[in-house]
Amino acid sequence: MRVIVALLFAASLCGAWNAWRGRAFVPAEGVLAPTTPLQQDLDTPKSFEARGVTLNERARYDLTVRILRKERYRIDGGASIAPWDLAVGWGPMSDSRVIDSLEITQSGRFFYWRPRDPATFPVAIHDVMVNAAQIHAIPADDAVEARLAALRPGQVVALHGFLVDVRGRNGFRWNTSLTREDTGDGACEIMWIESIDDA
Repeated sequence: MRVIVALLFAASLCGAWNAWRGRAFVPAEGVLAPTTPLQQDLDTPKSFEARGVTLNERARYDLTVRILRKERYRIDGGASIAPWDLAVGWGPMSDSRVIDSLEITQSGRFFYWRPRDPATFPVAIHDVMVNAAQIHAIPADDAVEARLAALRPGQVVALHGFLVDVRGRNGFRWNTSLTREDTGDGACEIMWIESIDDA
C-alpha cells in the first residue's frame, strides 16, 4: 500500500512539475517580434551526419519569434531527429491582441489555428498564414535541446541555424519548406538549431 501511495505521489509531483514548466509566459503588449525571418538560400548546400541521419543544408535561417505553442514528440518517425515542434509567430502573430483571438493547437506534426470569433478577428487571415510557422526543431547539441525543453508559450527568442532536408535509412525522406507562403503537408520548416537567444 505504501508503495502505491508513493508512486501516486511521485506521479502527482511529476505532473505538477510538467504543468509548471509548460506554463505560458506573460508577454508585453503589442508586436514583439516585428521582423520577418531572414533566409539565405545556399548555392552549394553542405551535407553532414547527425542524430543518425544525413542533413542537407538548404538555407541559412535566422529569426526572432514569439513562441505560440510547442509539442514534444516521442514515438513518431521523426522523434529521434526533431523531438520538438515549435509553432512560432512574428509581426502581427507576435501581438497578444491577435493571438488571444485564436485557438491554437498542434497534433501529428501540424500546427492548427482558427479565430475564436471570425466576425471580430482583428487581422486578415492571410496575415496569420504568412506570419506564423511550424518548425520541426533539430537541436545541434545538448544545450540547445535543454533550451527547447524550457521554452514557454509567449516567450520571444531568436533562433539561429539552417533549414535542412533529412535523409535516413530505408529511403526515409523529410524535406523542409523554403517559403512562408505555403500551407498544409510539406509547409513546415525543418530547422537545425545551433543556438537560441533571448530577444
